[in-house]
Amino acid sequence: MATATRRTLPTLKVKQLHPPRLPSPGKLVTNKTNTGRNLDPIEKRLLNIRLHLLRTTTRRTQTPSEPSLVFDSFLYLGGLKSLSNRVRLTRLKITHILSIVFIPPAKNLIPSNIKHLFLKADDNIAFNIRQYFEQACEFIEEARQSKGCVLVHCVCGVSRSTTLCCAYLMKYHSMSVEQALVQLRSRRHIIQPNNGFLRQLVLYDEQLQKEHYNHDKTTLNVMIEQFENI
Repeated sequence: MATATRRTLPTLKVKQLHPPRLPSPGKLVTNKTNTGRNLDPIEKRLLNIRLHLLRTTTRRTQTPSEPSLVFDSFLYLGGLKSLSNRVRLTRLKITHILSIVFIPPAKNLIPSNIKHLFLKADDNIAFNIRQYFEQACEFIEEARQSKGCVLVHCVCGVSRSTTLCCAYLMKYHSMSVEQALVQLRSRRHIIQPNNGFLRQLVLYDEQLQKEHYNHDKTTLNVMIEQFENI
């Protein structure tokens, strides 16, 4: 597990990154809805993500490349279409493929020299995709550590695969949900995790924040104890 301190990140350094313009504080979702009902912090955060990060304001007809390079030079995101061109997979130096679909891809679509992980999941707001976060993150990180490239795909490269890529960026690259979504959308404009998956990502983000806080607190206590023993 990464030990990098979270929440002290500089502005994302992404080539050709054009993040959506976030509204001024006065335009952000307030603590109450139009009906006067109080919003809990998670609901407020989800509304802001949907309204200001994932809302499509302009019509985009350009089809993204399959697969799309979404982070650094090793993480690709796409749909089943990404598996149809073996020559391209070889040219992209893909060494790992993570399939997050309901039915596993046909065996003839996965080259024998590529490490493959299949995770059964339905693109449904009630589906517990969080159960796969740790396994998926470790698989993606394994590809990076081995100097390989990994393709994470679902059917269309919009919801399920995006969710797992988000979880990875949050865990191993100290990004918040919002930062991860901006990163991915700058490279693949059609990403759109369903509302249930977004909620699970926000809860996972809170879990990671707590873990990093506890780790930092423990490290500080150890340093204080060592200083006192000098």
